[in-house]
Amino acid sequence: MKALVPYLLLSLACLLAQAQAQERAAATPLPPAAVTNLQPRRIIRAELLRAMLQRTNDFVLIDVSPALYYRDFHIQGAMSIPEPDLPQAVRDWPRNRRIVVYCLDEACESGRDATRTLMTLGFTDVLQYEGGKRDWHRKKYEAIGPGKLLD
Repeated sequence: MKALVPYLLLSLACLLAQAQAQERAAATPLPPAAVTNLQPRRIIRAELLRAMLQRTNDFVLIDVSPALYYRDFHIQGAMSIPEPDLPQAVRDWPRNRRIVVYCLDEACESGRDATRTLMTLGFTDVLQYEGGKRDWHRKKYEAIGPGKLLD
């Protein structure tokens, strides 16, 4: 039962973040071009993301989970922008900037929501690493933090 507590807390945090993002999205007018140019989400696998991190720095890697979970475990090189804060944080970024987002795992909706938000805001090169923290931790790839909240 104790092992379920961190997972339940993260699930609750993801749901809260999603509700807050929906409220903010409703209050943010969308640029007309962004509404008509939405593309399907592009998914990236751990192996390709790891290779990109080793070869280049021409993209931004964003952990969209709540800050507590970022501090517990994140992919080396990732920046923390919780999903509800995303529209404000990327407001002045160039729209052609390559961005990779991730969250906890395939079930975490914050990663999907962040990808859609960025595309809605007009970003043209957005990738989502669906495997997220759990997959990265399981593969024992370069990361920061013990990952105690992943159990």
